[in-house]
Amino acid sequence: MFAGAAREVVFSNPAVIKRIKTDFIPVALKAANVQNPPAGKEGEIYKELLRTRPAPQGICTMNSAGKVITWSLSFDNQESILQYLSHAKKRFANAPKGDLDAERFRRFPSVKMQDVLGNGQLLQIPKRHRKGEQCPGELRQAKGSLKGTIVGRAFDSKGHPLQSTRSQDNYIEDVLEITAKMQSELLQAARNANGRFRLPASLAREFVANAYLGMLDVNPLGGDSVRAELLSQSIEFWAETNDTTRLTISGVSKVSAKNREGIAADRGRKWTHLVDLKWHGYIDLEAEYKGVREIILSAHGNEQLKWGGPGSRVSPEAAKNPAAHLPAGRWLNISGAVGYWISANPQ
Repeated sequence: MFAGAAREVVFSNPAVIKRIKTDFIPVALKAANVQNPPAGKEGEIYKELLRTRPAPQGICTMNSAGKVITWSLSFDNQESILQYLSHAKKRFANAPKGDLDAERFRRFPSVKMQDVLGNGQLLQIPKRHRKGEQCPGELRQAKGSLKGTIVGRAFDSKGHPLQSTRSQDNYIEDVLEITAKMQSELLQAARNANGRFRLPASLAREFVANAYLGMLDVNPLGGDSVRAELLSQSIEFWAETNDTTRLTISGVSKVSAKNREGIAADRGRKWTHLVDLKWHGYIDLEAEYKGVREIILSAHGNEQLKWGGPGSRVSPEAAKNPAAHLPAGRWLNISGAVGYWISANPQ
């Protein structure tokens, strides 16, 4: 929940956005890269984050030598977020390119943790990557893949989309990858078909696996990656051929899961998730079924998601003061109509 909570509570605040745009360079990092730093100069920056971090995720400021100025996991209140930025700017002014101890807060400014002493290692950060070096921030997709995007919305009882799009309860944007193998399986199935045929399971699963609200941790089809226990799974997608190279798509999907119990890291982490959708759309193929030109899909149905509640590590006070409870987020109780839209094209 942490990354989603930070976006929703911290980085959607207009005053915070203005301050960051004026005084800072914002960068979003993948927690997995902090845990396993890549090679190159950026890898050295990740190693400094790993060396000093108070938790797997957090909000951090660094200076021009790749040294951590201040970490914080949460804040006393909304006003404390701006105080944190002012505090970090002041510390930066004292050591813009030098070594310094990494200051850390569990909650800024009231709950301070032990500093991590500077190690004297300063980085000379180049302006660009060396030729042939992969940037860790680039979206990595296999050769021949189609780049897909998905947008999801929640609707009210009258069928109107909910307007608070900064909340992952109501709105999501994400990417998906239609690999060369998925495309090959689809093309082969289309060549062999005479009328209606079932879409390859790997392709259908890729569509469904990305259609859900909430944070990454509640993906019903996430399996081991999100420590999920699959409760039920029903995925059926069908394509109808005609005299053109367009396939008409229809389908249904219903998947549900909950947090896997009995894992030490999951103590107090409680969630259940159900997504029930009907799909339709089309897939345009190249002449003689030699390739995939475009995928357009729409899905509508119902979704139920609960995160937190009695006995969980999520504090009931989080709704009153979300800035103070970023690591665990807030209770979620989603139940209503949803819609998803997928498009994919060759890169």
